[in-house]
Amino acid sequence: MGQFMIRDREAFGRISAMMYGINTLGAALGAALAGFYLPLWLGFNATCVLAIVLSLAVALAAFKLSLRPLPKTIQSNASPEPKTEIAEAPPLPTTRQERRAQERLEKSRQEKRPQNEPSSITSDSPPTAGRKAIMALCFLSGFGVLALEVLWTRMFSQVLENSVYTFATILVIVLVCLALGALVSSGLARLKASPLVVLTLLVLAGAGALIATPHVFMYLTDEMQIVTSTGSWSSYILLIFRTAALTIAPSALILGTIFPYLMKTEEAHMKSPGQSLGRLATINTIGAILGALLCGFLLLDGLGIWRSMQIITLLYLVAALCLPLGWNLRSLVTKAVCLVVLLVNMFALDPASLPIISTDPLAREEKVIEIWEASDCTVAVTESQVGTSIKINSHYSLGSTGAYMQEKLQADLPLMIYPETESLFFLGVGTGISAGGALDPSHKNVKKVVACELVPEVITASKKYMTDFHGFDCTGGLFNDPRATVLVEDGRHYLMATNEKFDIVNADLFVPFRSGAGSLYTKEHFESSKKRLTPDGVFVQWLPLYQLTENEFSIIARTMIEVFDQVSMWRHNFQPGDEIVALIGHQKGQTLPASDIDSWADKLYAISGKDPSDLMRLNLPLDPQTILFFYGGNLTAARELFEDYPLNTDDRPVIEYQAPRSYRKGSSDQPPWLVGAPFANLVDKIQTICPPSDDPLLVNRSTDNRRMPLAGSAFHRARIESLKENTEATQKAWTEFVKEWTATD
Repeated sequence: MGQFMIRDREAFGRISAMMYGINTLGAALGAALAGFYLPLWLGFNATCVLAIVLSLAVALAAFKLSLRPLPKTIQSNASPEPKTEIAEAPPLPTTRQERRAQERLEKSRQEKRPQNEPSSITSDSPPTAGRKAIMALCFLSGFGVLALEVLWTRMFSQVLENSVYTFATILVIVLVCLALGALVSSGLARLKASPLVVLTLLVLAGAGALIATPHVFMYLTDEMQIVTSTGSWSSYILLIFRTAALTIAPSALILGTIFPYLMKTEEAHMKSPGQSLGRLATINTIGAILGALLCGFLLLDGLGIWRSMQIITLLYLVAALCLPLGWNLRSLVTKAVCLVVLLVNMFALDPASLPIISTDPLAREEKVIEIWEASDCTVAVTESQVGTSIKINSHYSLGSTGAYMQEKLQADLPLMIYPETESLFFLGVGTGISAGGALDPSHKNVKKVVACELVPEVITASKKYMTDFHGFDCTGGLFNDPRATVLVEDGRHYLMATNEKFDIVNADLFVPFRSGAGSLYTKEHFESSKKRLTPDGVFVQWLPLYQLTENEFSIIARTMIEVFDQVSMWRHNFQPGDEIVALIGHQKGQTLPASDIDSWADKLYAISGKDPSDLMRLNLPLDPQTILFFYGGNLTAARELFEDYPLNTDDRPVIEYQAPRSYRKGSSDQPPWLVGAPFANLVDKIQTICPPSDDPLLVNRSTDNRRMPLAGSAFHRARIESLKENTEATQKAWTEFVKEWTATD
């Protein structure tokens, strides 16, 4: 395009920078549409097809332009001296004979032209050192901007919920700044000032803005506290855009002027517009590729986010010092300023002294024990009154020793439902408490446990701090038991690739609105998991209802119902507001195994002499007989409740794109999570459509035992009403609980 558009030497810097800016604005628009709308509207496949169609349309438009004669040469107005111009191109030949004749004529002209006469725009040979410095800066511009984008994304991952939209926001801001920087460069190219001086000042200003970026970030985020909004979805996105723009836009905008302004410095060396643009773009793009690779895989691991940013700033300052400005007073002053800014970066505003993660302001006396900055994320181990926790990116907790029993129950519950289980696969390790729970001596039949964790530093943290918590191994021997294998793998990919079969595939609970988590709730993932089950195996998917609205829950339920022959729902706890459930996918004809354990005496003893005031203190027996107390119902039998919801697929990732939006709908400041009364109402609907007494999954259980799910529903309702201080409703639910628990009328 540059070869076609640029017909005059003095216009090269201005026009090429403007073209680059317009092109990058298009990139920003494409990133915004692809990041916020197109996958949800069209799906990934159709979005790719749209991109292909647009590319073909560009090719067609270029072909049509090629059929027209090239525009006449534009005369230069730079000076009255004779000017070297790009010769006017004759109309393109239309036949094979005409093209061959023109090729012979051009070859003849080349042979007759003196060797020192260029074929298009001519210039004196550039100073070797100066040209090398310009090419080096061209490389550094690509390297620095893409490396910084990686660092800025990691920086904001500490304070954002990290949905697909937050990552798209950072990308769009960077692209818009690069586009605006190119348009600014186009204006600067009109100035009569020395291009090298202007370029040096731009590099210096960009480095100065970059030095301030970490400190501005800390100020705007209140020392890395999570950026959140109780308003609508649009207000939250605007808040993210505002915070991110105020933090990174100044440095991104100034640094974004450097590469397009290099077009101006190229004017003195240019022989052909297309050749110069191609050379500069190639060098810049190679730098961009290496910047993203080295920063993402080496610098973050080796130096961390703040030190990496400081090193990149130093590279820009060194580049400014090395530009060949000469030795006049203006050049010396400029270099002296560069040295001052360099010293400020190294000492006065050294970002390495800034915190890497933040602690929870609601967790009293929480302190950081150890931190790992890795290419995937930042992993930290913290300690507070609730115990030792493993966190990712400041605000995403993977679990805590304070929740030991709750985490262990994620292994105990499915093993009590299927006590003959021999092999288990755990998708996600976290603290290791859940996977290690399967190795408990009470689960006598377990012979093999395989657990996959995506982040290697999480395994390092679990090994170091969870295996010796005040002398107690919270992981149950996960890292040394010969029956257990812990892999640093993507759990979904492992299930797709392995030939192993498991009696239980146990998928940890994942925050649905986090980027990438939606792929663990797709139809394709459930299908590959089903293939890894033994003939009597089951798939267990844990869901955090305190992070799901009814919309997301219903989409996941509908998707699992589409894949598995039967899907059942099980409670993890009865704490209103903190409910967790497991959706279990069963294979065709499968029923829950019978249990001949006699729990009658234990059941009576647990409630003897108790009343509603004892709800929080009940110690109910938990065994393969009473486990039906946690049973929520048969979702397949009640599939009519979910038929109007879409499937979540790899092509249409509705969970990943809808989850961040849906819980911000409505006027209430409290997100509409599926907890408390709404969840209890859903369970009532399911158990009304398919009463436990008629549930095909429970045919092996006794009539009295099938009343346990109703006891669980009444107990949950009593807890809800008790928190509301509704005495009459609490007493009514308690009475219903006692009746069903004891199987009396």
